[in-house]
This record gives sequence, structure tokens and C-alpha cells, in this order.
Amino acid sequence: MKNVICFMMSSQGCESSIVVQKQLILKEGSQQYLICPICGRRFNCSDYLGAVISNERVLWFANMITHFRHDHIPSWNKCWGYNGHRYRKRWFGDYDEEKAKVNERAKRQIIRKGRQFLLDNGFTVDHIQQLQNNKVETIVLAEKLLRLNNRKRIRKNNK
Repeated sequence: MKNVICFMMSSQGCESSIVVQKQLILKEGSQQYLICPICGRRFNCSDYLGAVISNERVLWFANMITHFRHDHIPSWNKCWGYNGHRYRKRWFGDYDEEKAKVNERAKRQIIRKGRQFLLDNGFTVDHIQQLQNNKVETIVLAEKLLRLNNRKRIRKNNK
């Protein structure tokens, strides 16, 4: 097992860090799960995503998008809860189109709020680019926060 640094994040940044001996994707019996570096909650991995994505970091990020959409964006769940049909009819278009928009929002928030976790665990822009339906602004943000900071960290470590 490799070292993974888990962070509990707040809107102001890192509150605490703990070094643990775990993989990005944890296993308990036949079930796979993740720990969200933003809220600290454990959640199950998608069996479907596990079947179609072979790269561990890309799989981790795809599962985080689903978790973020359902647990960190209240308006998404409000669409499907009690009286959700009334809530949706005012603004909601095609399901797949709306889901893609929310997923893009989730990707950018994960990159911003989980930046240190992503850097410490070897995530690169290439991992983000392997996800579906990337918008230019998401890739630009990933390049800004992941690629440039990787260079700075490498230079700093080589000094």
C-alpha cells in the first residue's frame, strides 16, 4: 500500500492533514469505496465506472464527480426530491445536458477545493482530460492549478 495524504478542507483551505497507509480506492470485501477529501465522508464507488475506467486516478475522479454532484450541490438533489418536477420545470432542460453542466461544475470545484490532495497524490491534467465532456475552462483551471504547481514543487524539491 502507498502513502496517501488525506485533507479535511474548508472554504478557507486545509484545516488538518493526516498521513494514512491506504490506496486512493479502498476495498472492504467486494465493495470499493472512497473517502472524500473535501467533506471527509466515505462513499461507495460506482460498479459501472469501475467496469469502464481502468486508470485508478481517473476512476477516483469520476466517482468524486458523482459524489460531489449528489452530496455537495443541493440544487441537483432538489431536482429529484419531493416536488422536484415543479422545481425542474422552471429551468431544467435535457437531463444529459443538465447533468453534463453540473458535472463540469463539480470537476472545477474538486480541482479547487481538493487541489492539495490531487497534487500530493500525483493527479495531472492528463487524468482530468480522460474524463468525458470536458469544457475548455475546466482544462485551463486544471492546467493552472495542477500542472504549474507540479513544476513549482519539482523545482522547490530540487533546490
